[in-house]
Amino acid sequence: MAILFRLITLLGLLLLVGCANVLFQPHKAWVQTPKQQGLAYEDVLLVHNKGTRVHGWWLPAKGTARGTVYFLHGNAENISTHLMAVAWLPQQNYNVFLIDYRGYGASEGKPSLPAALNDIQLGLHWLRHGTKSVGPLVVYGQSLGAAMGAFVLAQGYNQEGYQCAVLEAGFTSYREIAAEVMQRSWLRIVKHLLLPTLPKDWAPEEQVAHIQAPLLIMHSEQDEIVPYSHGLRLYAAAQPPKQMLTLQGPHISGADNAKKQQGLLTFMQQHCE
Repeated sequence: MAILFRLITLLGLLLLVGCANVLFQPHKAWVQTPKQQGLAYEDVLLVHNKGTRVHGWWLPAKGTARGTVYFLHGNAENISTHLMAVAWLPQQNYNVFLIDYRGYGASEGKPSLPAALNDIQLGLHWLRHGTKSVGPLVVYGQSLGAAMGAFVLAQGYNQEGYQCAVLEAGFTSYREIAAEVMQRSWLRIVKHLLLPTLPKDWAPEEQVAHIQAPLLIMHSEQDEIVPYSHGLRLYAAAQPPKQMLTLQGPHISGADNAKKQQGLLTFMQQHCE
C-alpha cells in the first residue's frame, strides 16, 4: 500500500507539472485539407509580437458572402479533424476562418490557456483589421473553444466588431468539468491533486453574462463529455438576446445534423446580418 501511495503521489505531481495536458490534447499532423473536401481555401499565418506563428485556414464563401464564421475548435486534434463542422458553410455563402491554437497543427509553440486566449484574440484582430472582406462576424466555439471564446468576447473586445456568438457544448467552469470527467475514470484517485492546478478564474458561466451580442447556445441532451446541464446553466447566465438549441447525439458530433445546421443558419440570418 505504501508503494502504491507513492506511485499515486508521483503521478499526481507529474500531472501538476503537466496540467496543460488536461485541457489541451494537440495533434501536429493533418488528416485532410479543405482541398480534399472540394473546398477553396487559403493558408493564413498570424504572427504574435514575440514571433510565435499561428496557422489557420480561410474558406471563402462560394457566392456573395453573407458574413464570416470564426470557428474555434475543441481541445483535441487540430483544424483538419474539426473541418467538417464548418465545411458546409461556404456553400451557404459564409466565409469561414479556422485557427489552430499554438502547439496544434502547423501553429508553433506549446499550448496553455493564457496563450490560447491570446491566439483567439489575434485571429479576431486579423479578421477585423486585415485585408479580407469579412462582413458580419459570427464567433462560433465548440467545447473548449466555446469556453475560451466566451472569455475573449466578454473582455471588452467588442471594439473588434463581432455581431453574434455561438457556443456549442460549452462547460460552466474548468475545474467543474475536469472534476466530472476525472470522477468517471481512474483519475478520481488524484483528483484532489490535479484540480487546484486548473484555473478557478475565467469560468464561462461568469463570462457569458458579459457577452454583448446575440447569443446562440447549442447542446446535446446526450452529451457524454459535457453534460447538458452545463448548457442550460450557460443559457441561464447569459443576457438577452439569446437562444437555446437542444441537440441530440454525442459530444459535438453530427456535422451533417440538419437541425444543427438549420438552427445555426436561422440564427445568423435573423440576428447577425
